[in-house]
Amino acid sequence: MKALSKIVLLALSATLAISTAHAKHRNDVYDPRDSNQGFRDKHNYPQQNADQNNVVDTNASDADIVRLVNAQKRADFVEGGGMVVVKLLPDDNSGLTHQKWMVRLSNGKLMQAVYNTDMCPRVPLQVGDVVAMGGQFIWTNQGGLLHWLHHDPRGNRPDGYVMVNGKYYCKD
Repeated sequence: MKALSKIVLLALSATLAISTAHAKHRNDVYDPRDSNQGFRDKHNYPQQNADQNNVVDTNASDADIVRLVNAQKRADFVEGGGMVVVKLLPDDNSGLTHQKWMVRLSNGKLMQAVYNTDMCPRVPLQVGDVVAMGGQFIWTNQGGLLHWLHHDPRGNRPDGYVMVNGKYYCKD
């Protein structure tokens, strides 16, 4: 009974947060990370620090991503921090435009990140930047790839993100 009450309460909270966000910001891009801490907690988003203007810890662990890379498994949503940008790749312009880069994980392995610039502003990355990211992980014949690094306009999956130099990308 307690579990059912919690589910109902979370659903009502999410509905209220969405309604409130849309009412207050009709002309702004909606980002549920701003208004739905319960959703953030449920999906293990990095914790925000109110003393630093809601900045996530880009040095948080990438352990979950490392486990997926080692197991060569897929995950609908995973996140981690402390990943160092080691190479900026050319944009993929076939279909929707995607910005691409390579990061080094804590175990020394590389992973590609793919970010849809038709959905969000370009991320101003430089080699050496430390990033935190959340999105869908897939294993390809060329290694690990993290994509869906942006909000899901249909709400079918947890919203992805990129955090670099104290700023979230895909926010206004």
